[in-house]
Amino acid sequence: MSRTIVVNEALRFGVPEGEIILDAALSQGVILPHQCRGASCGMCKARVTQGTVDNGWSLGLAISDQEIADGFCLMCQARPSSAEVHLSTVQPIPGGEGSAVQSFEARVLCNTPLTPRVRRLVLQACEPARFEAQAGTYVELALPGLSPHRRYSLATVPSSDGLIELLVARHPGGAASGHVHDLLQLGDIIGVTGPYGTCRLPEGEGPVLGLAGGTGLAPVLSIMEDALGQGDTSPMTLLFSVRDDTELMLLDRLAGLAHAHPNFRYALLVTEARSRFSTKQQYAPSWLRENHESLAGARAVIGGSPGFVAACSDTCIALGMGSEAISADSFTPVAQT
Repeated sequence: MSRTIVVNEALRFGVPEGEIILDAALSQGVILPHQCRGASCGMCKARVTQGTVDNGWSLGLAISDQEIADGFCLMCQARPSSAEVHLSTVQPIPGGEGSAVQSFEARVLCNTPLTPRVRRLVLQACEPARFEAQAGTYVELALPGLSPHRRYSLATVPSSDGLIELLVARHPGGAASGHVHDLLQLGDIIGVTGPYGTCRLPEGEGPVLGLAGGTGLAPVLSIMEDALGQGDTSPMTLLFSVRDDTELMLLDRLAGLAHAHPNFRYALLVTEARSRFSTKQQYAPSWLRENHESLAGARAVIGGSPGFVAACSDTCIALGMGSEAISADSFTPVAQT
């Protein structure tokens, strides 16, 4: 039995019995505010104004017990439990500013190692498809024999000729990342759907912090590089945090941006080993406190694991940054990816 969802009294769609609200919406081309789809970013939070839902699973990073008690849910986890459910989203529906979701085939142009754990995957949309997306979005890859589709953030803004660049980290036991690392060959054709996600450069005129943990570099670098390319003169600092030197990547690209744009600089942070790039082992929150007495008026784009995103967000807010000045792309490096 299908349930009916009404969002912001404007969008109406059906949800099959037992299916998650956001999954059902996206499968029907209905774009709702969201980013991680893993209950860690909170972008898909909505208030239930009519009807009931099963809230499903959550780590508590994106929604608190009090918020659930107050009638909020995460659309990436909630399933409708009444015939009709009305929702009011916390974030605006990105229809006006987003790009239309497309499904198309793409050819593998490049699949090369950047580090022992991360490969750079470049895809070319097949004719006649053209792919347009904003910096900070992600796509789903349909890999042979693997379900559901796997999601990866864009590492660049897609060019007009349909090139898509992704950073794919290998996860222990991960079927999708293992397929990309071990089996995907140049010339192979795979399915792509997107763009999804609403991670963006927060509006404003204050300085910008880009905080990237591991492959969280992809959305952060994409957003900052896009802003610089459009002539943004805001002071920008990108902090790239890894566990050891072997995980550092795209250093030539970072250095090139710093050379080309005087308002851009970057710092490398190594957390678990001695490094030739950093004088001491340090975590991002500690670096923030050490380098900033106040972040009032500043903006931040954060990409990385849920723990990294939560720790950086909490520290930015504690240093005076407004929560509305933070945009995050949080991913969950679970084994199945």
